[in-house]
Order: sequence, then structure tokens, then C-alpha cells
Amino acid sequence: MLYICMECKTEENIPKEVVEYFDEMDQSNINEPPCFSCEKCGGIMRPQKYSGIHGKEYKL
Repeated sequence: MLYICMECKTEENIPKEVVEYFDEMDQSNINEPPCFSCEKCGGIMRPQKYSGIHGKEYKL
């Protein structure tokens, strides 16, 4: 799945299984997709498009 840093716009492919694992483990806020830290600048990386395990659609 393509993730994009909101700060420096770096793109990174993260395996769908990893994204779904984090989505399942962190159910504290289902209105936000699983996010990761950018290794380049430390910014927040969000998915370009993701259908969450709870049926919610996320899109940049």
C-alpha cells in the first residue's frame, strides 16, 4: 500500500498485511487510518487510499 509523508512527500510501500495488523490492533480511533512515521523527516505518513477493516474508506 502506498503511504505518503504529509511533510516531505516521501512515498513508501507498506505491505497490506502490516497495515491491516495495525488497523486491527489500534481500535482507539477508527476515524483515522493506520499511520506511520517517515524515516526521512519524522513526519506522519498516511495511506494514499485504504479500505479499513471496519469498512471505513480513507483517501488523501
